Amino acid sequence: MPEPRSALASTYTVGAFGLKQEPAAVVLRECAPRCLIQLSGWPDSFGSICERITSHLAVRVPVDCLTASAHDDVTIFRVGPTRLWFVCDGDSGRRLRDFFAAFGATDAVVTEIDHSRTVIRVRGPEARTLLNRGLPIDLENSAFPEHVFVQSVIHHVPVLVHRLPSQTDPVFELYVPREYAVTFWEWLTEAAAPLGGRVEGTEA
Repeated sequence: MPEPRSALASTYTVGAFGLKQEPAAVVLRECAPRCLIQLSGWPDSFGSICERITSHLAVRVPVDCLTASAHDDVTIFRVGPTRLWFVCDGDSGRRLRDFFAAFGATDAVVTEIDHSRTVIRVRGPEARTLLNRGLPIDLENSAFPEHVFVQSVIHHVPVLVHRLPSQTDPVFELYVPREYAVTFWEWLTEAAAPLGGRVEGTEA
């Protein structure tokens, strides 16, 4: 099977850009393709589905649409009352697919949506400043701590923004619809240029 082509391939340039300073105030990187599976359940049976998931994957299903749950390299987002996203890298993708293969249509609707999203990591001392140029949400630690996520719109593009654990500067991952990835990337780099940015090579 051919490797998926990045939606940003035509516009992705590694290196420093904008205001020249070291270290860069904002560091951007497209993340390598991931396994992304969406599960849509039914209100009457969603509770039992969540128990089944927790038992098998050893990760608690989030109780709200604000905080992600993670164990090893599997992260679960509750993106709707009865809708979940499962994100992982590596061998866990096969484990997830095998697990969901046992689900029938009466249990839930399971859809692989790997190719529908481009994932961009934003980190650095000015990461919040950059995102707040398009995101009207308080990203400070007290209001937006690690593991919290939000579904919103940046530059007219629907985006899921997830705060990752970090020992130093804040780190965010942005899930952007593939069809808007280039437009969003152009806005992101333009907004980051006055702060001083650097684009890193794609890696897992």
